[in-house]
This record gives sequence, structure tokens and C-alpha cells, in this order.
Amino acid sequence: MARVDQTKLQLLRGAVQDNFDILHGIRTRPTAEFYRPRRHWLWGLLLVAGIAYLASPSSVVSTGKGGSSPSAPSARPAVASVRVASAPNPTLTQPQPLNRDIFPLSLKRIVIDPGHGGVQTGAIAETGLTEKEVTLDVALRLRRLLADSPFEVLLTRDTDRTLALEKRVEFANTNNADLFLSIHVNWMEPRTIRGPETFFVGPTDDPSTMKLVSRENRDSHHSFTDLRHALDKIYIDARRDESRTLAKTIQRRLYGSLKQTNAAVENRGVKTAPFAVLVGTQMPAILVEISCLSNSDEVKLLTNEEYREKIAEALLDGIRTYANNINRSQRKGS
Repeated sequence: MARVDQTKLQLLRGAVQDNFDILHGIRTRPTAEFYRPRRHWLWGLLLVAGIAYLASPSSVVSTGKGGSSPSAPSARPAVASVRVASAPNPTLTQPQPLNRDIFPLSLKRIVIDPGHGGVQTGAIAETGLTEKEVTLDVALRLRRLLADSPFEVLLTRDTDRTLALEKRVEFANTNNADLFLSIHVNWMEPRTIRGPETFFVGPTDDPSTMKLVSRENRDSHHSFTDLRHALDKIYIDARRDESRTLAKTIQRRLYGSLKQTNAAVENRGVKTAPFAVLVGTQMPAILVEISCLSNSDEVKLLTNEEYREKIAEALLDGIRTYANNINRSQRKGS
């Protein structure tokens, strides 16, 4: 086969060289007398070369199923075509939900975090009612209601004192909490907005939520690097799935309970947001805005001790429901 290919190449080169020489006057075109005795020899040689060329297999790259694309003869040696498979693009997938059958969970220690305190008053209603006193009152009520439960309950603060966000996170992590519940009271525009909303850790592009997060996180003293490492956890932590479940349970119980007394209450739903206390904690964690101090009707209800007790009872019901779901999963997996 190599000899046939070499013959082809020599014939083609010879033909090209002859034409080149004649065109440039290096050689004259042969006369009839000169050409006549060689005619049969040339035709025979060309016939043999043509047969050899047609009989030899072509180097062709298949372009379809069982088909090929013929290529024209070239003065250059044939170069084998190589198809290089491109590297597959890795697809980013969302973290899979935590399988409670593989990683059984238990709920033993609960940390309740009354938002703000001390010089950090939080939102203030026109009547002078402050967020810090409402959150502490509801937190103390919730601790009392949990006194007979099998859970150990800890508060980040049980008095009107200033406590940095980092200290709240450190308190929950150091005490190895199994659940973190931060209680807040919202302030929103327009002031007709009313009703609870619950957050778990995650990104957000909602303008009103961004404004709320900026307000709540302004007392954080994290550097940019600290924040960057913390925000990475938003996308990879399996605890985010448990936080979502907890948030949905709390929001459903809270709205359902308050609706019975406060017919105009709105269900503002479950959302994600990078609150500092949610980003830094290492357990399922949520932040619940139990009401709106910007709404005058909500403020009137919040001054009522029975309404605050109802809020605490709804939070208790949500915690119990979440804990019971964990216990059922443990029994199922055992």
C-alpha cells in the first residue's frame, strides 16, 4: 500500500513539474513526432495508476451512520482526522436534602434569641413600644411554656442588655444547640402591611428583604473576609434543608393561630435571607418576624398580653410539630 501511495505521489508531482517547466520556458512542449512513440506507454502508465488509485482504500472520516464523505486527491500527504471529545461541563447541583434515615437527628437543646436589647432598641412604634421589649417578653413566655417539655431551653439574653450578633451566634454554637430561634418584630412600608414572616438562611434579591437584612446586620462586626466565608455556607450546608422545614412549620402554626384573633393578618410566608445570626449558627436556625410595629393595629394587639401569649403558644406548637416529625423519622429508621 505504501508503494502504491508513493507511485500516486510521483505521478502527480511529475505532471505538475512538467506543466510548470513548459509554462516558464524551461522545457518546450513536445512535438507530435516526439510524443507519438511514447503515447501508448503514457496511457498505459496512467491506466495502471488509475486502477491502483481506485482500488486503494481512502482515508475517510465517517460523518454519519454507515456513510462516508469522499475527499478529493491532494498533493499533500493525507493527515488522519482526529475527533477530540470536549471535556464535559460540570453541572452545579443543589445540595441534596439531609436523609434522616442515614443521619438521625435529635432535638435536645433549644436556643431562643430575643432580638436587640439594651441600647439596640430595634424598631420603635409611634406609641413608643420598642422591638426589644416585645421580643424579650415573647421569649420569656416561650421559655415558660417549654418548661415541661423534654428540651433544654436557653436564652441568649433574659434581661434588657446589649448583646452583639457575634455573641448570640457564639452562644448557640458553644452550647451545641439543636435549634436556634431568633425573635424579631418588623417595620415595613407601606404601613398597611401586617403579619408574620419567617426566614431561613439563603440569598435574596428582594428589595424589602435586603433593607431588613441591612438593618438587622448593621451591628455585626465581621470583616469582609469573614462574611465571604460565612456566605459560602449558604449554598453548601445540609442544615439549610432542616432550617427550611422548621421555618415552614413555624410560619404555618403562627399564621394559623393569629388568624383566629387577628382576621386581617397577612401570611407573608417563608423566605431566605443572609441574616448574620442565621449565617453563623451551626444548627437549624430561623428568624421569625412575629408582627409589624409600623402598623398601628398590630401595635395595639402587641400591647395586649393575651396576644403575646398567643404568639408564644404558636411558636411552641411549631417547635413541637418539628420535633415530632424528627421523632417519627427516627422510629421509622430504627
